Amino acid sequence: MKKIISFYLKAFLTISFISIPFIFIAFEDLYAKTFSYKIWIATFCPQLIYIVYLFWKENLYDNFKNSFLSKGFGNQAILLTCLLPFIVYSFLVGFKLIKVYNYSNWDSEIIVYFLLIFLSASVEEILFRFIPYKVVVTDVSIKDIILVSLFFSLFHLFNPNVNVIGLVNVAIAGVFFSLIYLKSDSILLTSFIHAFWNFSIGCLLGSNVSGIKVISILGYIPEKPFFLSGGDFGFEGSIITSVIFIISCFFLYNLKPNQLFNKNINE
Repeated sequence: MKKIISFYLKAFLTISFISIPFIFIAFEDLYAKTFSYKIWIATFCPQLIYIVYLFWKENLYDNFKNSFLSKGFGNQAILLTCLLPFIVYSFLVGFKLIKVYNYSNWDSEIIVYFLLIFLSASVEEILFRFIPYKVVVTDVSIKDIILVSLFFSLFHLFNPNVNVIGLVNVAIAGVFFSLIYLKSDSILLTSFIHAFWNFSIGCLLGSNVSGIKVISILGYIPEKPFFLSGGDFGFEGSIITSVIFIISCFFLYNLKPNQLFNKNINE
């Protein structure tokens, strides 16, 4: 656990330092609560630069290639994880916690958004799944997974419209993505599922993505109480999302483990 704490403290300080010149690029949009390309560049590039440095320092390229494609994750499990955004949406609509707009707001720019969301998700998955479980710790424990997921949540601390439930849910999502990665040994699959969650709740269903508003086909207004609807943080600020993610984590944990999972998990 000390290795994980040391790694992420160093990562936070280094990425913050690398971010300094990029802050000037995005300065005009720093206080905006909507997506902008300048903000994306200012958050994506420093993390990417740090990851490239780690790959060079630790000689991780071959290891990364071996962990790129899935080696064992059932199609039913993939289907379930992809249905999660729509399950949450159904509960919010069913309990009248969101007021849905009756229009479709298609914009071709949404296609570009998916690419950017996938790239951001991939960088996060490398930083919070591949590197900690391949480099920082060798025998992964449940405590390690929880600790890595807490740091994953802390990296979202300065997102707009942040709230306590949102940060807790981001940590739970970190456990969720960790289990997917440890079950599949595929950073590509984990990145896709992560990106699909963000794209679905944001660009398809109208939710803010971790507090950030993006172009969406549908739209809605969150109703009170906000701890149930998620408020301006979006789906990820709802207790309903907490429950669904926790149930999904138990489901993933109890899936028949593959050899990698047997090797890496040490309770």
